[in-house]
Amino acid sequence: MDANREEGADIGSASGGSLPWSTLFLGIFALAFGTLLFEISLIRVFSFTIWHHFGYVVISTALLGFGASGTILAIRPTAGRTDLGSTLSRCALASGLTMVGALVLFAWIPLNPMALFDEPQQALVLLLYQVLAATPFFFSGLAVSLALRTGSARVDRLYFWDLMGGGLGCFGAVALMNWLTPPGVCVVAGAALAISAAIFATRVGPRRVAFVVAVALVLLAPAAHRLPFTPAKSKELSIQINRLGAKPVTSEWSALFRTDLLKLDSRPDYQDWGATPKAPKGLEQPVYYLTHDATAGAGFFDLRDGLHLDFVPYHIFQFAYLIAPKRPRVLVIGVGGGRDMVVAGHFDASHITGIDLDPVAIRFLKEDLNDLSAGFFNEPHVELVAAEGRHFVQTSDERYDVIQLTGVDTLSAVNSGAYVLSENFLYTVEAMHAYLDHLSEAGVLSFAMANIDPSAPRAAGRLVSVARRALLERGIPPESHIAVIDSGSLYASVLVKKTPFSATQSAELERIAAQLEMPALLIPGGRSHPVFKQIVSANGAARDRFLDGLRFRIDATHDDSPFFLSFFRWGDLFEPGRLTPSHSSALGQIVLGALLISLTALGGVFILLPLFVFGSRHVGGGIGHGVGVMLFFLAIGLGFMLFEISLIQRFVFFLGYPTYSLSVTLFSLLISLGCGSYCSRFWVSRHRQVLVLSVIAIALLALFYAQGMPQLQAWLFDAPLWVRVVVTAALLAPLGLVMGTFFPLGIRVASAIDQDWVPWAWGINGCASVTAGVLAVVLAMSFGFSFVWMVSVVTYVVGVAALLILTRDVSIELDE
Repeated sequence: MDANREEGADIGSASGGSLPWSTLFLGIFALAFGTLLFEISLIRVFSFTIWHHFGYVVISTALLGFGASGTILAIRPTAGRTDLGSTLSRCALASGLTMVGALVLFAWIPLNPMALFDEPQQALVLLLYQVLAATPFFFSGLAVSLALRTGSARVDRLYFWDLMGGGLGCFGAVALMNWLTPPGVCVVAGAALAISAAIFATRVGPRRVAFVVAVALVLLAPAAHRLPFTPAKSKELSIQINRLGAKPVTSEWSALFRTDLLKLDSRPDYQDWGATPKAPKGLEQPVYYLTHDATAGAGFFDLRDGLHLDFVPYHIFQFAYLIAPKRPRVLVIGVGGGRDMVVAGHFDASHITGIDLDPVAIRFLKEDLNDLSAGFFNEPHVELVAAEGRHFVQTSDERYDVIQLTGVDTLSAVNSGAYVLSENFLYTVEAMHAYLDHLSEAGVLSFAMANIDPSAPRAAGRLVSVARRALLERGIPPESHIAVIDSGSLYASVLVKKTPFSATQSAELERIAAQLEMPALLIPGGRSHPVFKQIVSANGAARDRFLDGLRFRIDATHDDSPFFLSFFRWGDLFEPGRLTPSHSSALGQIVLGALLISLTALGGVFILLPLFVFGSRHVGGGIGHGVGVMLFFLAIGLGFMLFEISLIQRFVFFLGYPTYSLSVTLFSLLISLGCGSYCSRFWVSRHRQVLVLSVIAIALLALFYAQGMPQLQAWLFDAPLWVRVVVTAALLAPLGLVMGTFFPLGIRVASAIDQDWVPWAWGINGCASVTAGVLAVVLAMSFGFSFVWMVSVVTYVVGVAALLILTRDVSIELDE
């Protein structure tokens, strides 16, 4: 029996550098806390500086660093054996310092990913971003891999403390980002790694240096937001400042957004999306501009001369009010600069409620811009609420005469990063039912949606499909309940009613549209574009053939796969003319597909290939043992990430805020995983039976998440936030407890074969996790969350079967 396996012995004592177990556990806790804190806050920074799906590329590539660290140890098994504490300390300090260094370089070296097709040098900048982001994770992963290899005798508790640290890092990220800003939290994460280095250090000198670094970084953190972070040239904030001469007024970071307020120059040629191109020049223009994460811009108008805005008679916003009851009660989802609310006031709304995810934007409207708005947003009949729009609707008892959504897309509303890539629960069939439930009998749903080409519709066409499906499910014939009018300037107005459009209403819509020279694409009982007429009226096999023949996917989206903006079929991405680098084009899907391929290839080149070429010289055990271990850790890495990412996406809807979903879901999973890891030590002697039972439990949980959880969430949807957080943790705890047993039991099997198999296991697990992060989104977009969970179950079955069959002659025991 090795000395470091003896009860009460210090870890590493057999090789000359002792380190108490308690010190190792505490150091790993601090290291994991800082690593997860850095990952979440860096995602938030990238959501501002580069388009969010490219931030996803960088973070996914950064996770490759974890796997690569296992490769290094497999190639050089002597690393860390001489003085484990000093080696861990150097790794932790290197990780913390490179976190701060990478943050500074990200601020000073801007990336414009949308120009990858036109500016080849941007590919080199993207590569630099990937390397910079990967480096801190490589060093922290190296420390964890060293600890796992040397401390495999107590892997259950070691993994427990690692997961506890990571879970608390996730939980604390939101509060810290609201307090110190995301860049500041990146620096605090570096300080946490320096503290970890001080804990690991076995000599006084290095310990003092690490503490000094930690203190210095904590003192610098409040000033980190002053770094000159520059958004990509393709983002609205950069365009407004650099091309159109807008002047920055103020900005504010939070855990949700970076919100910027700009003062606009006067532009006589200003053309508002949604206004007819025939509108006269010199119409009233916004004087301020709000952006969220440097995009999703919205104008703010000077209201000191009243609400009689001269652009309204030329804009699609008027159509809802032409057919709504007089003095309507109005709900606006997605306030932005408040324009939709001002239009409601222009039409003498009796009460106006505005919902926005961003509390900072609401504060700007109610306080900073109160004088320019002549107090409009503080009037008794005007209400501003910081909330997620659909969650507010479904928990409200109110009924509205007009419900207005203007371009509230995922690029602005769900920009928390971290795998919340492009889902949108505002535009699903279930959401449409919620809106109709809260609409008065004579009321109207009004959507302003992008509509570039009526013959090849995307957003407007898909929304008609969504409304059609919801109406059919309510037993309502959709042909007489949906109208679409195109502005001719990017936006179309999609109107949906619970009651049929009257002949008078249809005639009025048609008359005003003709007067403004706006194409009437769908008028009940009136003129219609042939494509939109088919979208609303075609049924059965004829409808399937019609939809398949369209250039873009516009089938109805549901909560199980709420990817409203995913218009491209995967097989069509590389057809000529489809690679337009626009956020509304196929770029996000191209990035996902390319990332899936490239990360799989990178994992093979930088993790699997070195492991096979070099690592096999240093490890014992037969080929069968090795294949069993590799398949097991490949499967649990893939299966866990498939579950984790799709659950994060699914809980956005239940918790109301994307950032809450990210934080609460990861916290709940990691903490329960840690508890499962700790408990696994009691089942070592029966590990085969436990692994089989755990797979069965995962299958049952997946079935519950797919079939039972939506009903439970719907029942508790109007519960207070703290109740929903507790319920979320309770729903995820069983899954985490079960999944937490796989890794430590697998590590014990690998260590029983040969201790040098442990870095292999870590590297393979990391490689699979990186690829799975992308695969989960691709599968959810194509088949839905339920399908992703079923695939996860299958991967666990395959992995456990491989381990049990190919290592059936390997026995493990609790040997400490």
